[in-house]
Amino acid sequence: MRPGDSIMYVKGVGEKKALKYKKLNIETVEELLYHFPARYEDRTVVKRFDEIANDEKVCSYGTIVNFEKSTPKRNMTIVKVVVRQGSEGAFLTIFNNEYVKDKFSVGDKISFYGKAKKVFGRLEFNAPDIEKFGENSLTNTIYPVYNLTHGLSNPEIHKSVKDALAKISYREMEHIPSEFLEKHHICPVEYALRNIHFPSGVDALKIARFRFIYQDFFMLQLYLLMMKKFAQRHSTYRITPPEQLSAFISELPFELTSAQKRVMEEIRRDMDMDVPMQRLVQGDVGSGKTIVAFYSAYNAFLSGCQSTLMVPTEILAKQHYQSAVELFRNTGMRIRLLTGSTTKKEKEKIYNEISSHECDLVIGTHAIIQDQVSFAKLALAITDEQHRFGVRQRNSLYSGYEIMPHVLVMTATPIPRTLSMIIQGDLDVSLIDEMPKGRKPIETIAIRDTLRKNAYERCIDEIDRGRQVYVVCPLVEESEDLDIKSAQELFDELSQNQFSRYRVGLLHGKMRPGEKAEIMKAFEERRTDVLISTTVIEVGINVPNATVMVIEDAQRFGLSQLHQLRGRVGRGTQESFCILIYSGNSDILKQRMKIMTETNNGFIISEKDLLLRGPGEMFGLRQHGLPEFRIADLTKHMNVLYLAQEDARQLIDDESDQRSSEKEKVLARVRERFEKEIKTIALN
Repeated sequence: MRPGDSIMYVKGVGEKKALKYKKLNIETVEELLYHFPARYEDRTVVKRFDEIANDEKVCSYGTIVNFEKSTPKRNMTIVKVVVRQGSEGAFLTIFNNEYVKDKFSVGDKISFYGKAKKVFGRLEFNAPDIEKFGENSLTNTIYPVYNLTHGLSNPEIHKSVKDALAKISYREMEHIPSEFLEKHHICPVEYALRNIHFPSGVDALKIARFRFIYQDFFMLQLYLLMMKKFAQRHSTYRITPPEQLSAFISELPFELTSAQKRVMEEIRRDMDMDVPMQRLVQGDVGSGKTIVAFYSAYNAFLSGCQSTLMVPTEILAKQHYQSAVELFRNTGMRIRLLTGSTTKKEKEKIYNEISSHECDLVIGTHAIIQDQVSFAKLALAITDEQHRFGVRQRNSLYSGYEIMPHVLVMTATPIPRTLSMIIQGDLDVSLIDEMPKGRKPIETIAIRDTLRKNAYERCIDEIDRGRQVYVVCPLVEESEDLDIKSAQELFDELSQNQFSRYRVGLLHGKMRPGEKAEIMKAFEERRTDVLISTTVIEVGINVPNATVMVIEDAQRFGLSQLHQLRGRVGRGTQESFCILIYSGNSDILKQRMKIMTETNNGFIISEKDLLLRGPGEMFGLRQHGLPEFRIADLTKHMNVLYLAQEDARQLIDDESDQRSSEKEKVLARVRERFEKEIKTIALN
């Protein structure tokens, strides 16, 4: 049996059962074997009846002395198996399943596992697992428990897995080079698969788990390194900066931080090489990433090349466009804005300007990656707020060009060190870890929803001083399932009550681009005092006069998202505030609110967020566009990641003949797995 064979090759799996397995994303034998148990029950401890406590889950044994069948109501059959153990007795109650009378007979010695109840001093087990004494399949073992779907039971998966384990070609399942198996004392795949499903003991399970933790990391790192190597094989435009680039920095109307200068120098060096730059720039909210992007685009312009800056929202695209036009007013750089709401006639004009090199910098949204957009000399592709884009979209910017552009990815979403370690296989990482001088820290206050009135009194004080206010809530419309105010409902309430004397605007994701732009423009021009919004304002909006951010139902947001929203204020010289209104009383919620009030450092917040929310919620890698690890956990297994990363680099860099066949086999397997699974690599 081969790994890629249909699951219908497994004994007992026909078309109907195969459809059930498909609901678990299992279609091949290999996918079945990599459907690892969700947990295990330790059934190795066997107790006598007189040792068993009430409500204890336990293994025991005895001899069947009788079967008592009853039908208490229609369509319900109960079989009670009466078991004796010396002078002690117990009842094993089986519901709607008379198989037990066919499989076992009076006088049989059996083992069983279940939850014990003491009823009038006598032991009863409801729906226990039963087997003949000595079989050690359901009892006296470490028992695997799988994630199920309707129509598939745990015993059925057991049978399927056992059949596959007996027939699979393990040679084709081995994806780790023997050198690394020996180096780290990693067990072969056959031992690992057998013991991850049916452990011969606790130590055997640990050995198997270690192998698959390493394999998870090793294969993903190989794939990311392959992508990077692929990009580096392409030729690119070598951008050697002229003297005007230094003048650009010296003539800026503000002073750059040392972190900005350091990152600019890293980018300058990358662009002055024969291989395409693949660099991620991380910078906290307000750290000054945009000027770094413009610097890079200006560098390309001075060398006679084109650049593109792709952002996730039209509001942000227009904001960047206006900033770029102002910054490059006297340079001769031709800048265009291209978004979904650009008119058809204007789009055609811009397409022609791009292809004939009458345009030097294009700023826009996904519209930039349409098939009609063909650059004459694209040397630099920048994506801002990378967590909103996938690697496929990123690659769409330059797929089709013989000369690959340099790639610069900008994100204000702090990436936990652990995730940063993963994605470094694909991108080099720069960090802007310093804020511009003069920035006042934002004071953050967390209050219970019973004190909402106080929050809005603070807002009124600020508005009366000539300032502006954001109010954010998580939903657009009322939800019957969640007791959370929608933006529309909140707008109606606040505009008629607390803010009845002021000009209130409403902004949410369901509005047309033109509506959004007009509402934002009114806020920027101070024609609106209060802007009630959903999280569409999370990314990049810059209104220096806004000094208060109120976040309703703050418990519904992750810490990193709260931090992003908070970053919309504190952009001017005035003191700014963020007020988190929350409901609930859990310890974790209190910890999260405490973190937000104690630090403005997004990188500290992202690490705390990871620890509090855990790998399941925040670190399910699929939200980052990466396939879920089968067993590895980035919060616990960083030491194994380092080993796997080092080995992956060694394998990729080894060009020797003796390694070629084994290397090609491993890389082919990696491609086969991840080309299907990786749709996007995103960083939120």
